[in-house]
Amino acid sequence: MKRASIALAALAGLLVFWLGPAGADIGGSPKVLKLEQVATPSGAYDFKDVVLGTNITECPQAGMNTEPDPVDRRVKDDVEKISDRGDDTRANTEYSCFPQNETSIAVNPTSSRNIVSGANDYRLGWASSGFYASSDGGKHWYDGWIPFPSLPNGDNLDAGGDPALAYDRGGVAYYADINFNRTDDTNGVFVSRSTNGGFTWSRPCVVLTDAAACGGPGDPRQPGDGTVAFTPENQTTPPFGSSANFSVTFNDKEYIATGPRPEGVSPHCFKPVSKAPMNPGDPGCPAANIGPDRVYVTWSRFTNPAGTPGFITDSKIVMSYSDDRGHSWSAQQVINGSAPFCGFAFAGGTACDDNQDSVPTVSPSTGHLYVAFENFDTQDENQWLSVRSKDGGATFEGPFFVTPAFDVNLRLKADCIARGANRVHLTNSCFRVPMTGAIVADKRGGDFADDLYLVMEDNRNGTRDSTNSDVFLFKSLDGGSNWIGPTRVNNDASAAPANRDCGRTGQPACPAGVNTGNDQFWPWLDINEDGDLNIAFKDRRLDVDSTASEWPTSRARPGNYLVWTWGANCEVKLSNASECLAPTAAVIPQPTGLFNPSGPYPGSGPSSVGPADNFGVSDVPSNYDYSFRAGIFAGDYESMAVSGKRAHTLFTDARNGRSSGGPAGGTTFPSQPGRNPACEQSDVFYDSWESDHDAHGQDKPSKDDAAFLVTPCPADTH
Repeated sequence: MKRASIALAALAGLLVFWLGPAGADIGGSPKVLKLEQVATPSGAYDFKDVVLGTNITECPQAGMNTEPDPVDRRVKDDVEKISDRGDDTRANTEYSCFPQNETSIAVNPTSSRNIVSGANDYRLGWASSGFYASSDGGKHWYDGWIPFPSLPNGDNLDAGGDPALAYDRGGVAYYADINFNRTDDTNGVFVSRSTNGGFTWSRPCVVLTDAAACGGPGDPRQPGDGTVAFTPENQTTPPFGSSANFSVTFNDKEYIATGPRPEGVSPHCFKPVSKAPMNPGDPGCPAANIGPDRVYVTWSRFTNPAGTPGFITDSKIVMSYSDDRGHSWSAQQVINGSAPFCGFAFAGGTACDDNQDSVPTVSPSTGHLYVAFENFDTQDENQWLSVRSKDGGATFEGPFFVTPAFDVNLRLKADCIARGANRVHLTNSCFRVPMTGAIVADKRGGDFADDLYLVMEDNRNGTRDSTNSDVFLFKSLDGGSNWIGPTRVNNDASAAPANRDCGRTGQPACPAGVNTGNDQFWPWLDINEDGDLNIAFKDRRLDVDSTASEWPTSRARPGNYLVWTWGANCEVKLSNASECLAPTAAVIPQPTGLFNPSGPYPGSGPSSVGPADNFGVSDVPSNYDYSFRAGIFAGDYESMAVSGKRAHTLFTDARNGRSSGGPAGGTTFPSQPGRNPACEQSDVFYDSWESDHDAHGQDKPSKDDAAFLVTPCPADTH
């Protein structure tokens, strides 16, 4: 049995790299536990029990440009003055001093100045799904929360997160998220839609039978509208009672994509509970509801077949689709498949059933659906896989192997656990950093019809004591059957450590003072009809020698502390194995069994760097120790979008965060060290650039950067 609890890590041995010998060993080390390297819930749910409070009257508000000013009773410090420089625009227009993080963004194909975004938004005091809409190209924003899904008992699911945004070709916006109760296990995946550019949103409606009505008398909603998946609490009596203890299947970490139905595929509606298909024009399936595109949602289903608290057996990737603009959804379909390079499944065999962080994409020219996800059914290093459907989600091919994810040399330190962090992190910080990634289909037909691009990050060029996570690009020319790579996207100095497994069980300690580069993480990508491939990511390259920090106990090396948002772009002119790729990129053979990367591995050294231009996007750095709860959570991913000749990104930014009295911080609230938001906050900022040119953010170190290292909360002068 692989695991009988979501908290039980699978045993990890040693795999074989694609050209390495079976059973090859890393430096002769024995098998070790893959601690923290199985699929785990997303951050919005992981921190569901956090109820934030505030003891201050006003926080720094750099970037605010659409709300009236409060009766200001504080003096702006130098960091706020610096932070107001440049063209970054803050999308959350509120003064609550609560955090926002984990972003998604989409541009209206019928109106390029209409941009809609989403983020985890904590201004209610707990996680909910915030939206941010602009009709003037991101200069000004209107924001709020999408409506909470309504339940049959008259209650609603008021906690949520994991935002995912998409437009269809008709200009209808879709917002997918997870919603759940914070006090029991009721949960689901939902989609709201907006027909006015993201300024108002539909409210999902849960029903328990096909014949049930939605809400009370006069409720205009269609039963089941926006309900992709729903699982009610099953424990209502002793000994467990009603509590959040994973007693039912948990639906987590969804993402969304839209695109044309493949040739020969007809649209359908579906009954809200039985999921029986209906044809347009049938009762319950108004022909006017049928949209120009099929809307796909994929997510991770943490399965509990027995209904026993904590008995999660697997984390499958599942898919559902809608042809009627999200009013009804098809039955859930497991799509992760099985392969010889997967092992240790709960039910035995080679099922690839331990997964997380799926991302779908649809080819605009063929309507083919592609889904990428990280898989943990390995003995040691994890892996990225992809699947595809050529018939609108009816059947799937794959999984196909993309790359190992070199992430088992990350760790969770004791001082981070003491601060409330519960997932692996980077050197010098405690915010969780899952090794997420993204996939996009080329938007051109013809020679490019089967071309795909995937980005991910891992720590192959770093160690547990000194991380050096990098962003890597992979390309497929045959619809995901085979992948070419890796190509390192970030072009800063990055070298391979002598022993990337140092510090792990059975390995020597990592040598002191050996740092092979700075961290890049949370990549996303998109491509336009001209072939401008753009990638956005978080970057620490500009912090090369800082030593001050808010939490000195977390400091392990100089520099590599402050965070910027960076970008990279490259033009794909031809469909071949070299465009935008490194000279060393090569076709990665599909493994015929379990494997482990051993010996030299691709992705290290300057020869792995591709031709993409790198540039700063954000205008100032962020100190992520000033984000959610003293820097233990800044999101799990961020996104970007390319529309026409503009690239757009919404990013988590802590420039308005300050010390709340941590070990090295201010004294404004010495009784509340590390309690967000005593002055700690993160906001979501927007920026854009020409898709074939550099952005104009910070791209070299500045003496002003030091101001962000330790910044006390400004005093209330009233």
